[in-house]
Amino acid sequence: MTEFHNVDYAKDGHVATIRIDRENAMNAMDGATRAGIRAAQEAAEADPDVRIVVLTGTGRAFSSGTDLKELTEFRTKHGMFDISVRDYKPIIDGITQSDMIYIAAINGVAGGIGLSVALSCDLAIMGETATCFAPFSNISLVPDGGLSWLLLQHMGSKRAFEAIAEATHIKAADCLEMGLVNRVVPEAELAEAAADWAASLAERAPLSLAYSKRLLRAAHTQSHAQTALMESEYQNKCANSEDSGAAIAAFLTKTKPVFKGR
Repeated sequence: MTEFHNVDYAKDGHVATIRIDRENAMNAMDGATRAGIRAAQEAAEADPDVRIVVLTGTGRAFSSGTDLKELTEFRTKHGMFDISVRDYKPIIDGITQSDMIYIAAINGVAGGIGLSVALSCDLAIMGETATCFAPFSNISLVPDGGLSWLLLQHMGSKRAFEAIAEATHIKAADCLEMGLVNRVVPEAELAEAAADWAASLAERAPLSLAYSKRLLRAAHTQSHAQTALMESEYQNKCANSEDSGAAIAAFLTKTKPVFKGR
């Protein structure tokens, strides 16, 4: 295991785990923690063996959001715009623009920018006692990290506004029903369930997963025709890949393919 600032990084096969480790502050993100997460993301990105990243927290929280002790300093000296663009945008972009698949394993509470990070992941699994919440109206702020867009995509405008305006904790079962997460499991089983899911995905075709991620990310802002054309382009890339040829041959011989990502 490698340690960054308030972050633990571990790798098992094709799966990397980034764990926010600031338990005494409910994994609130201060400057050192933000830098640690980004450094861990860069370590995963630089490793050609990593295909899946599990992002989670230690203890009672995935992350409670920005460390409020920093707000006075950033508001008066630097501005919240700076922290959002300089620190949080690279973390979010590191998830959304990566060809690796990110799984959020939401333990405890995911609040504020912590929720933005979790919902930016490609997949999410949640402990049954965990909650998500957008606390911004409690402190006269607005969502950041693209959370307004993320909640709108999942919940629709009225439920998204209610979640933001009332800053209520959304229970795991409701998160599942609204599509905020893919799976809910007992809290004690969360780490193992996330690891098993990641290991299973890591055996699948990396090019197929990466290109499918790109297609779905782009489809939000494209027409049906544009998406279909983009699919055709990526289908051609996949069809001419070594992995696809080997997988088709394996299918014909009733053997299990081993994907290399090329």
